[in-house]
Amino acid sequence: MGALLLQIGKEAIPPDIVPKILATRDRRELAKYALSAPPHGLCLVAVNYNEEHLRLPAGCPMASFGRRHSISKCKLPFY
Repeated sequence: MGALLLQIGKEAIPPDIVPKILATRDRRELAKYALSAPPHGLCLVAVNYNEEHLRLPAGCPMASFGRRHSISKCKLPFY
């Protein structure tokens, strides 16, 4: 997808092709239009969340059941 967006930015491919590719849900369709991009140099710089999206929905319990893990439940031995 990164290579596809670079090609769109360079105006080598029209931007209206993106919804068509996403609708197919097939990577082979993406490969028809986009050149491959080398993976080196790609890194996550930052993640920004909207504070409103992080709030719990109304009526949601404050405890998060099922997300607590303890070592006693672990099946693998620790070395």
